[in-house]
Amino acid sequence: MKKFITIFLVVMLVAAIPVFGLAAQTSSSYMTRQEFVSDLVKGYGIDLSGQDISQYVKNNHILEGDGKGNLMLSEPITYEQIATILSRFYGLSMIDAHQVEGSEYVYALEEGLIPQDVPLNRKVTVDEGQQILSKIFDNYSKVKDMIDDTKNTTVKSGSLNGNMKINVGFNNDVALPFDTVSAQVYADFNLDQGIHEVISMTIPNAGSMNVEEYMMGDKVYVKSPDGQWSYMSVPGMSNITNLEKLQQQNNLFSKDVLYRYAGTSYLNGKTVNVVYAYTKITDMSKVDDLIKALGLGNILNGMTYSDLVDGVYEKCVYYIDANTNQVNQLDMILKIAYKQGAKVGGVEMPLKWEMVSGSMVYSNVNENVNVVLPDDAKNAKELTVPAQN
Repeated sequence: MKKFITIFLVVMLVAAIPVFGLAAQTSSSYMTRQEFVSDLVKGYGIDLSGQDISQYVKNNHILEGDGKGNLMLSEPITYEQIATILSRFYGLSMIDAHQVEGSEYVYALEEGLIPQDVPLNRKVTVDEGQQILSKIFDNYSKVKDMIDDTKNTTVKSGSLNGNMKINVGFNNDVALPFDTVSAQVYADFNLDQGIHEVISMTIPNAGSMNVEEYMMGDKVYVKSPDGQWSYMSVPGMSNITNLEKLQQQNNLFSKDVLYRYAGTSYLNGKTVNVVYAYTKITDMSKVDDLIKALGLGNILNGMTYSDLVDGVYEKCVYYIDANTNQVNQLDMILKIAYKQGAKVGGVEMPLKWEMVSGSMVYSNVNENVNVVLPDDAKNAKELTVPAQN
């Protein structure tokens, strides 16, 4: 189980104001639920593939309605409803970073997607709704061009340093002592040579451990706590470092990622553009297609990620150097929702979800970074993974 999760992660973190002085609003000036969703979808250029809006919001779990099949699309929309729609639209409520049950709107509020100085139950006028949408789409064409330019930037070598936290939710809400793992990651990579990484993990009630590994071609070399080296063959692993091929396959997910420009900031003395990216993948066949294209089709011993995973949801914040267009830092939170009752090797998976969050800082980009297998690892013993029935 650890094997397929690891490969998956590699391939892949209200105040109200008085309103009595406001001019009276007529019902005809209110924005409807359908108008807001339609303008949101249109603004992002989303292809409905023959669906109407009611089908789209149902299929994507954006609106639930009254529970009787009535989505109330013609009803005036409130600020809370807009916040709930945006939280679902971006996948934020599925990530559920704060584990807040029944209050999905808080994530859009936290993102600053709606004003924080109005009552949540207040109906939204057409002008107010358009202001919210205008803020979302402000400089959207700029951010799309920026991301496209970043994708076209050639990165052959570099280093990264990150702090990560891994949380795991188990079936039936069972609490286990290792459900939270903290990790520090340092890695050097040279796409012509390989990847070297050192991971320091702290596990509650189990202490700390260090893992050092090299990914060279289709082999992964791992150093044990006693200093001995071993390796495991992973056919197709070399394709992960094939940047051109990986980028071509990542285009599979272009329609699953939404971007939002958050302006400029300063990071380590440099001007950076700040870009939010929201990923919501519910069609896991796309992940299966990526795995197959990378030559990793046998990684699950005949199973697919569609068999195991319901969805993947991620929020990233990119800090992009305004001069070089290179990513200097990435903050992310990612959640994998597993299918309940799914079995691996005939054993039901105990996992309900897995959440990875943290920050990674990039350095030495395209500089002279060498990744060379140490001499004592060249005589490593091969590890084999038993076949699962």
